[in-house]
Amino acid sequence: MKKLVFGLMLLALTSTTYAQTKLEIGDTVSNVEFSNLLNSPNPEISLSTLKGKVIILDFWATWCGPCIPAMKNLIKLQEAFPNDIQVIGIAEDKPERLQRFIDNSPSKVWFGLQTKILETLFPYRILSHAIIINPKGKIVAITSTDIITAEIIQKVKAGKSISLPFKEENIVFDYDADPFPVKDTKAKRVLLKGGFEGVASFSKGYLKDETFNGRRLTIINYTIPSMYRNLYQKTYNRTVLDIDKEKYSYKNPKNKYCLDIITEKAGDEMYTIGIKKLEETFAVKAKLSTRTIPVYVLSVIDRTKLTKLKSTTKERTLEFRGYEFHAKKIRMADFQDYIENETPVPVVDETNYFGLLDIDFVFDPQKKGSFKAELAKIGLELSKAEREVELLVIYEE
Repeated sequence: MKKLVFGLMLLALTSTTYAQTKLEIGDTVSNVEFSNLLNSPNPEISLSTLKGKVIILDFWATWCGPCIPAMKNLIKLQEAFPNDIQVIGIAEDKPERLQRFIDNSPSKVWFGLQTKILETLFPYRILSHAIIINPKGKIVAITSTDIITAEIIQKVKAGKSISLPFKEENIVFDYDADPFPVKDTKAKRVLLKGGFEGVASFSKGYLKDETFNGRRLTIINYTIPSMYRNLYQKTYNRTVLDIDKEKYSYKNPKNKYCLDIITEKAGDEMYTIGIKKLEETFAVKAKLSTRTIPVYVLSVIDRTKLTKLKSTTKERTLEFRGYEFHAKKIRMADFQDYIENETPVPVVDETNYFGLLDIDFVFDPQKKGSFKAELAKIGLELSKAEREVELLVIYEE
């Protein structure tokens, strides 16, 4: 019998494991083995030993915002059905980061890291992603993790059929390729189209592209309010939605659009053109309004530490996801934008620091006080206050 082996580290494929294919709803997966699992009684466990239990494979990441509450829900379900289910979380993370999550969030959930074998068996592009296997070892759902409930578990446990939305994704979509190829790279263009089915939302600014740097913006699978936020360069915390949120919900594929803008010269014209295109096309409009609201103020507590971050590099880089931020030759405003994505209210920069910075910032979202402690290490702090802030108001005529 051929065995499919996977675990924390990428495993070398042998002649007994090469015949792998994508698994679908209705397929049996009882011959799959796990190697080097964390938080389990035994690091090497076969699904065949779990026969009789409901198994939930959750593909997630500690840096994925929506994944955390979904995993917390699975932890509660594991506690509620200790003898009937086994949740196995497969994370797209560094081993040490995953171990910190386990240490800070004790549970009976088992954990491992993503591998090439798993990617072949259960391909996906958008986190989080759940596979539900019934007590007989058969896949009964491939769906979004956040919709799994105790009622669903009870039905699967009892052998009843369930009907969950199928999480269908465009696995072959190339996120690195140009989604809207251009023949004349010097010509202006404004292209507004419907979304790509099964593709995650993202935007491209072409910062490292010699042809389009500063004169092209591509937005993929955004809702109308999200497109306005992008074009006005406002965060969610600086946006007021005076619309029916459900009507423009991201969960409805019909609400997703793509926008590609090319201008003749580099500058802010592409944002202006994009806003005009949305206003001409949709009933949803946007305007700027100044209001006094609660904020966090970013300030300096140790200028000596901050001064040590003065940039010594030639090339600008900017990479961040969830709990980590790595950047070279950036302004404080770039770091402020990142922080604002991690806070419930706008962040106002009152550091009065205008030089270029090299910053490597990593915090532990499961460890209380970690964010504050890491900010202090680079000489910064956040404090609650009220300030007059320019907000983006999205409304419908």
